[in-house]
Amino acid sequence: MVFQTASLMLLVIATVRPQELADIPPCNSLVYCSGPLLEAAQKANIYKDSKTFVDLQMIRPEDEVLRAFNNLTDIANMTKFVDEYFVGPGTEFESWNPSDWHDNPYFLKKIKDSQLVAWAGEIHGLWKELGRKIKNEVNSTPDQFSLVYVDSPFIVPGGRFREFYYWDSYWVVKGLLISEMYSTVRGMISNFVNIVRRYGFVPNGGRVYFEKRSQPPLLIPIVHEYLKASRDIAFVSEIMDDLETEYEFWVKNRHVTVSVDGVNHTLNQYNVKMGMPRPESYREDVATAHGLNKDDAAELFSNIASACESGWDFSSRWFNSSNELISARTKNIIPVDLNSFLCQNEKIMSDLYWELGETSKAILFHDAYERRRNAIHAVLWNDVEGSWFDYDIENNSFNNKFFASNVAPWWANCYGSGYGNVEIEGKVFEYLKRTGVLDYPGGVPTSLVNTGEQWDYPNAWPPLQDMVIEALGSSVLPEARDAAVRLAQNWTITNWRAYKLNEVMYEKYDVRNQGVPGHGGEYEVQAGFGWTNGVVLTLLDRYGHLLASDAEEPVSSAPTHRIFMATLYALLLIHLG
Repeated sequence: MVFQTASLMLLVIATVRPQELADIPPCNSLVYCSGPLLEAAQKANIYKDSKTFVDLQMIRPEDEVLRAFNNLTDIANMTKFVDEYFVGPGTEFESWNPSDWHDNPYFLKKIKDSQLVAWAGEIHGLWKELGRKIKNEVNSTPDQFSLVYVDSPFIVPGGRFREFYYWDSYWVVKGLLISEMYSTVRGMISNFVNIVRRYGFVPNGGRVYFEKRSQPPLLIPIVHEYLKASRDIAFVSEIMDDLETEYEFWVKNRHVTVSVDGVNHTLNQYNVKMGMPRPESYREDVATAHGLNKDDAAELFSNIASACESGWDFSSRWFNSSNELISARTKNIIPVDLNSFLCQNEKIMSDLYWELGETSKAILFHDAYERRRNAIHAVLWNDVEGSWFDYDIENNSFNNKFFASNVAPWWANCYGSGYGNVEIEGKVFEYLKRTGVLDYPGGVPTSLVNTGEQWDYPNAWPPLQDMVIEALGSSVLPEARDAAVRLAQNWTITNWRAYKLNEVMYEKYDVRNQGVPGHGGEYEVQAGFGWTNGVVLTLLDRYGHLLASDAEEPVSSAPTHRIFMATLYALLLIHLG
């Protein structure tokens, strides 16, 4: 179906006026989220990274610290004040050794190359370095910490990211399950469930200053991955209400309704109702909003926080043609990936309720899945280009630029039906080849626009590689499956070569050369790294029998006779369609 953009009309968008936004802080803490103390400490430039101050622990009760600050006569000497009343960062944790870690998980036997086997064992060992357990002190005196207390230990990304993060955890969990660390994963899910019970949704990460924003909704897929690996259906049945609560947060608070050819479609967007600087990037936000009046600054802060909610902080996806952060307009965008995540949520929930014998709920979620799949096609599919695109609801047009998120419906299996899958897959694969994004040695670029932001060219990010590779690898088209293997080879060797040089796993890489870490954005490239490890283990588990540490060209993903038969089958389906 080809539809003209003129046929799309915005009906409803959840919004808050800038005057109201200006008074909404990230959280209620007058130390970690807003107020004169935060402003003074951040403007004093005590730490290179704005995040460091808001990750510190107060060594006295909050009211005592605030009283001491209010009595401070020499406001210029904030370094001395902070040294006197704060410690850290990282004091909130105690040592923890995961009891379910063992040194010989089965997936190592599936890897052909001996050097990759040894490397995979080292990555498997990194889970112990990235594991964290919170001290009971955080639970007994919560006002003295920005960290949100949870009972069970968890895996962090690494580097400056000392707490758990929402969407990172999906790829972390995939890696942990390959490492057969089922107890750790169950504990992380229990943490998320308890947080949903506390806040009504899963915030961006495990700090109080994230309370007003979330991240891509992947708790339900996390539970699904755990269930596939463990078959712990009894545990899953106990938390279904909590999974519904997390899903309903998005449906109720992040929705937008549009009409295409007289048919209404409800989709979702990132839209954070917060009008103050992000505490962890306070100086950066103040600098970006310099010269704006209070209301315009509040709107900008809301759009910036909404971009953070997307996980893509920051990218030209959210900017106007100037490609500058001050032009962020995230709330005007209907994102392809968010709606694909939610479509996947709906399908999983339907399947889970079928398995649990709750037919009426299974049907409700299946109907929601079908409605969203139709909405994604009606609003976000561009038949001329042969791809899905973010939709700009202010300008009533597609954002026809390449972003790796464009393929999210394919990854989520939220497109077409029956014979239509072959046609759509063929068009999207041709689109990817036409843009040249499959040809870079260091991975699929996040975008083709170089803004200096970290979620743009030339950076490649692990979760996006996994999504593109999984989409192509699931295709009925042999050429797409072969492309998946080539991408898996390139991404594995990019990580491998960087590790050989520096013995670290980076959060992102440069697509132009293998083994080169990414760059740009608000902070230096971080090492650790949770989702990087998870994606590499996923690829080694899936393609380890084909990958080689010294290969110039990867092995084909399908023997010749399979390619021939699959091609005939695909042509037959297209003919029948």
